[in-house]
Amino acid sequence: MKLLTTILATATALAVFGQDNVTEKHKLLIGVTVSSDICYRTLEHDGSSTTAPLIMDIRNDGEVPKFSYSTGLSLSYNLTQHWAIETGLQYSNKGFKFANSDLTFGDQNDPRYGFIYTQEAPVPTKVTFIDNFNYFDIPLRTIFSAGKRKLRFISSIGITTNILINATNTNIIEYEGNDTERKTQEQIYDYKTINFSPTASVGIDWQFADKFNLRVEPTFRYGLLKIIDAPITAYLWAGGLNLTCYYTLK
Repeated sequence: MKLLTTILATATALAVFGQDNVTEKHKLLIGVTVSSDICYRTLEHDGSSTTAPLIMDIRNDGEVPKFSYSTGLSLSYNLTQHWAIETGLQYSNKGFKFANSDLTFGDQNDPRYGFIYTQEAPVPTKVTFIDNFNYFDIPLRTIFSAGKRKLRFISSIGITTNILINATNTNIIEYEGNDTERKTQEQIYDYKTINFSPTASVGIDWQFADKFNLRVEPTFRYGLLKIIDAPITAYLWAGGLNLTCYYTLK
């Protein structure tokens, strides 16, 4: 919460500072945003279980980042020539996954699915378990831009409110002979509905037409709150490339 307060205070100070140099033309822009990200999690335990550190080590050895994305609408208001504030509404997919292609099976019970492999049954060659978290995102950020030509440098800080839509688990089993079984189901765990993610970015803004701008920004986001109240919990984070095409309304 201290980090959240610091970020909000900084964003407010930047916006107030920008008001000292307000130009005559206040431009309002609306944009379409698409972000391609790599998402992962940081595990944490509450100390209530002596086996938690061992379980975390096993998960850290097996789980890996997953491809994630966000898309939606952005609304940006230029306070001055150099400062702007932005908000919007986006849909985002976050999560992580477990993948293993080093499988050996005999006539034994599969502990996850509870059946026995025989010589006649198809043999799995790779399993992938993907944890997906789908959110509505409401970003709020302060943007600084430098330069007077059509190509400008930009940087931003802000915070995004994440509202959980649902959490799903996708199981993908690949068999010998290139057969694949894929199943997606809702997760039964009580994940938290609200989270807050501080964000930071740097990039470029290119005015490629009279009323159109394209922004390209490498962006990093980190969830402030744990995703679930449990002995072992996680904090989601993501980094990637954010593209926004803006149209100047006025």
